[in-house]
Amino acid sequence: MQNQGISPGLRARVALEKHGFSFTHSLGQNFILDDGFLDGIAAESGVGEGEAVLEIGPGPGILTSCLAARCRKVLALEIDRKLEPVLSEVLEGVDNAEVVFTDVMKCDLPALLEERFPGETVQVVANLPYYITADVIERLLTCGANIGNITVMVQKEAAERIGAQTGNKNYCALAMLTQYYCEVEELMDVPPERFMPPPHVMSRLIRLNRRTDGLRARDEKLLLRLIRSAFRMRRKTLVNNLTGDFGLSREDAEGLLRSQNLDARIRGEAMSVEQVTLLSDALGELLQARAHG
Repeated sequence: MQNQGISPGLRARVALEKHGFSFTHSLGQNFILDDGFLDGIAAESGVGEGEAVLEIGPGPGILTSCLAARCRKVLALEIDRKLEPVLSEVLEGVDNAEVVFTDVMKCDLPALLEERFPGETVQVVANLPYYITADVIERLLTCGANIGNITVMVQKEAAERIGAQTGNKNYCALAMLTQYYCEVEELMDVPPERFMPPPHVMSRLIRLNRRTDGLRARDEKLLLRLIRSAFRMRRKTLVNNLTGDFGLSREDAEGLLRSQNLDARIRGEAMSVEQVTLLSDALGELLQARAHG
């Protein structure tokens, strides 16, 4: 093994310089090159022996190497082809890591994961560009792939929104959607100086642990529509959003809320995940009755 005894961090630094890699601001590239710190992140992810791992945004591949040492196989998705020679050198001899150059937002993720890990639950680890955090998390949660826990590095402010509770000023559609599927666990704050180049914000590592309490909407696509509707115009009451987005009369919308013991003046940010799930089921029944009426 050519790279035996050489740390992934050192391999990455040498390869980045050798191939003249330049960071692309539009891709939100900020790399961590500290082996020990990244091994700590791999440990915090809880990834274990025999498990399948999807890594999004491997960068130079140091975390990929750390994850591969802990699990059965890592599939890393990277959008930047300029990193191909770097990843090739850093991961030389790491036989249980595969890099696919694709955009996680555009590829057929369920098909890709089923091809590489048929029938398996896949754990996710990601250091996301902060401008696509919400989009990637929503895609991972709703795409239909067999995805387990998600460990992700995000901007601290985004982490606070994702973990915000009902009534908090940061509570938003992403928080409600995420907490429908997962329990949010804050792992550690990561200062800018840990990255190259340093971002202008504090980062936070969080883990989204899949809920096991059996909370499920009958129609999750309808639930997603309802969550988006609830927060579409925060100053409007939920009744107004229901009438505008689902074609309900005001009387039907108010009756729907009353059937769930909700105040007719309630706004989306005042609803718990459990309440919106039950409301989604009741809304589905109402829409189905109207369609057949």
